Amino acid sequence: MDSKFLIHGETITLNEILFPLRDIQKQIQGNKNFDLLGEIRKQFKEVELKPNSEPPLITGYYEVRVQGRTKPSGKYLYPALVSPKENSKETHSKSYPREYWKEESHWKTVSHPIVYLTLTDLHLAQLEGSALVQTETKEIFRINYASDNGFDYLSPAVHLTGVCPTLKPYELKFCMETNPKEVSEAIWKNPRYIFFEKEILPKKQLSDQMIGPLGSGGIRLVPERSVAMDKQIPLGFPVLVSFKSIQQTYNDHLVFVHDRGNAIQGEGRVDFYLGNESGVDKLANQLLSKGKVILFVPKK
Repeated sequence: MDSKFLIHGETITLNEILFPLRDIQKQIQGNKNFDLLGEIRKQFKEVELKPNSEPPLITGYYEVRVQGRTKPSGKYLYPALVSPKENSKETHSKSYPREYWKEESHWKTVSHPIVYLTLTDLHLAQLEGSALVQTETKEIFRINYASDNGFDYLSPAVHLTGVCPTLKPYELKFCMETNPKEVSEAIWKNPRYIFFEKEILPKKQLSDQMIGPLGSGGIRLVPERSVAMDKQIPLGFPVLVSFKSIQQTYNDHLVFVHDRGNAIQGEGRVDFYLGNESGVDKLANQLLSKGKVILFVPKK
């Protein structure tokens, strides 16, 4: 049965989305000079998304790079857990808040650790949805989002105002050095908990230009071409964004809805994927801009 979506009062079927995209995909293969944006404009109409007549908010996210350990040691005491077993008598425990998963006695019968991280790095990986991990054995792999406990995200920053000089997620590790008790308690007060799955990376991909992590629906994220949007926007939809970051200005920049985010809600709200190269953490955390968001809707 063909799925249907309601966009600005208009019912759009899944086939009405897929057919023009498949047609464009066939045309683009082997054609280096193909005008992708021009062809999309022929087959789709433009609908500007403006929540409450205000420009929508655009933020950035990235893939975290962290160090891990195969066994708990030193500050590497916090496991990145796989999803609880579905056939377990305690499967319902998957919906317990973060504090529950703090105790090994709670998870050892229903799950197992992929790797052990520092608390701030586990928080970052769960916030961003994936991470590239290197262990003491020099193994490099990725942990991807697998499932969650259903709770909404609560930023540790709520409890750290006046404690940390900066509240940016990737800088919590520095505050942890001077205020370990306060930072730890703030992280554990966030009820949302993410479970992961391990992805082995072929050696030929172990470079700065390696393929991106998996977004929602198993879609590979592409730097500066993938975005996360509200679930009311179907995955795969083409979108035009215009905004200014600290590094550059994007004008009518073509992206695709490849991901979701617990905090990415509301009409026009966009989280812009910046990749996993060195330095993107600062760019992503400093991207907080009002911009222009145009959704491409299939012409009837």
